[in-house]
Amino acid sequence: MHIKAITVSVFVALIMVSTLVGAAGLPDVHSGNHRGVFLNDAAMLGISSSASLNWAGYVVTGNDVTYVTGSFVVPSVAVSSGATAHTGLPGQGHHSTSSSTTYAAFWVGIDGYSSSTVEQAGVLMEDSGGVASYSAWYEFYPAAPVYASWSPQAGDLISVTVQYYSNGTMVATVTDITTDNSFSSPYEPASSYQRNSAEWITEAPSSARQILPLADFGKVYFGVDYTNIQNTNYATIGGTYGSIAVLSSSFTTYSLSMVNRNGSLKAAPSSLSTDGTSFSVTWYSS
Repeated sequence: MHIKAITVSVFVALIMVSTLVGAAGLPDVHSGNHRGVFLNDAAMLGISSSASLNWAGYVVTGNDVTYVTGSFVVPSVAVSSGATAHTGLPGQGHHSTSSSTTYAAFWVGIDGYSSSTVEQAGVLMEDSGGVASYSAWYEFYPAAPVYASWSPQAGDLISVTVQYYSNGTMVATVTDITTDNSFSSPYEPASSYQRNSAEWITEAPSSARQILPLADFGKVYFGVDYTNIQNTNYATIGGTYGSIAVLSSSFTTYSLSMVNRNGSLKAAPSSLSTDGTSFSVTWYSS
């Protein structure tokens, strides 16, 4: 679901392109190593504003990321789309890549901003012909993503953790707090993971190396202020544990907006809440 990234740093009229790596994607919908674009602006209060072709949300970079947790409310497809809710497992007929199908992934994870792996978990939304589908998953790219046997629904409260252990393994867990369903990976050998970034992201997935149309999710809410799940949107980086805002005082933090190649806005995060833990991401265009 998470895709390789091309970083584009903008200084006055000069655009410099360099490569970053993210993850491949889900079967059918998210295969391939399509790359995103980041446009970095000046830092303010420890947080730099950037833009990406496929990500919107927050990223904190730093060495030795051992833990990240986050929570969000599964959004509904916007009323204007005319979609109705539907749940089902991937592979059961709702992974079409037709032009009428749009997609959005909401996830929490480690790596992918400047590394060749991504270790993450979350929820995929698909709006296919006015029918909204939701799937819970985890992924340790380059391995294929794995789906839960249960399906979340719009309005459910989701908690995600990805944790690295001292024995060199990593586990990703996605939990639907509303329905008490939980889904965890096995202990994944993690010796090849760089563990140099933590993310809380809304993504436009890709297929066949192309970014797919972004589903109109309206607005998605991350963090304790919206989910009432405590100690969420936190990470441990280099032994420092804290919220996004706390970590931004010690590590480089990016607020990412999603844009089209022409620079038009697709989705953008709000500022962090006053407690430094929570934010929303608003949809603007596909």
